[in-house]
Amino acid sequence: MRYRGLRMIHHLRTHTFVSLTGPAGNIGDALIRRGGLAWARGTSDELVAYVGDAPDVWLRQLGVPTGTRVLRSKRSVARWLWLLATSPGRPVLVFEAGEVPLDRGNVLRETVFLAETLIVRLKRGVIVRPPRGIRAPTQPALWLHARAARLSQITLWRDAGSAALADDGRVVPDIGFGAGIRPGLSDDARDELVVSLRGARPFPDAAWVSAVRDTAAYAGLRIRAVVQVREDEDRARELAAALGGEVEPWGDTDPVTQEESLRARYDRARLVISDRMHVLVLAALSGAAPAELVPHPTGKITAAFATIGLHGITHDSAPGDGYAMRQFLAAQLDRADEVRRHIADATQQLHDIESEVRDTIRAARA
Repeated sequence: MRYRGLRMIHHLRTHTFVSLTGPAGNIGDALIRRGGLAWARGTSDELVAYVGDAPDVWLRQLGVPTGTRVLRSKRSVARWLWLLATSPGRPVLVFEAGEVPLDRGNVLRETVFLAETLIVRLKRGVIVRPPRGIRAPTQPALWLHARAARLSQITLWRDAGSAALADDGRVVPDIGFGAGIRPGLSDDARDELVVSLRGARPFPDAAWVSAVRDTAAYAGLRIRAVVQVREDEDRARELAAALGGEVEPWGDTDPVTQEESLRARYDRARLVISDRMHVLVLAALSGAAPAELVPHPTGKITAAFATIGLHGITHDSAPGDGYAMRQFLAAQLDRADEVRRHIADATQQLHDIESEVRDTIRAARA
């Protein structure tokens, strides 16, 4: 009888819970959510995904597998917690990668996340926190988040500053660097300088425009403005007009098709200029040289690329020094081989971490 009881426990249905919220109009968000989903897939008998208010196309963007139990809208949070609390077989909880806002408006959310963490640990399950970065830390949200991070078996940060704030976990490459290295065109065949900037920022000044145009002319490159976040589409049109280049709008294109089109565009780019972190991540994965050239850069891109050993890819254009901007961009043009070496190392690190995640889950259930 006892033997039968042990066999019943051993064959309890297992569950992995993964958070996958995000806007379908932001390919960078889709990229990192897909990375977290890849770590979660195949770790349990059933996958449970919370996607918030995301549309159906978001599920296709991420490649959510058939048979996943999908929970939508804030009304399903109680259901999510109930499923966590009643899940047998040592559940797995995989949080979202990306930015973690910890301003005063997020205290309740962090309280819920701490409760989720406690539930899983009490059930002797496994909590995985993919690479994240803390934004706008305030108390008590930071305290709550740090407590939950310390209770998790795997806590990862994409920059040293976030790890220091939490006082726990490891600094590793952003999960977006695991999205797959693409061979792209040979360096000699790359013929484009690609630009993608946030629409919410002020438009670049005349010195910036001149420096980018001169760099493209010096290197014999066509200028193309692209859209990786739907809200930046108007800015892309403005950039193309000012720079004398072409624009590749998003328009009515399906997000899945838009992502593939962008990656193909980065495959032929020699230099990509952006203040969007995952524009530069995808560009680097395609073998293009990444460059952040904006006034008063936030430091997020600098920190994330420093984690993989790539320094000096950011330049503050606020002083309006056209000569300095040209020198900076010209230097980036010669860094393709260096970029590829660091990207290969980052990809391998993320592959090893995924193996660690799976080994940790297997060990917990052994």
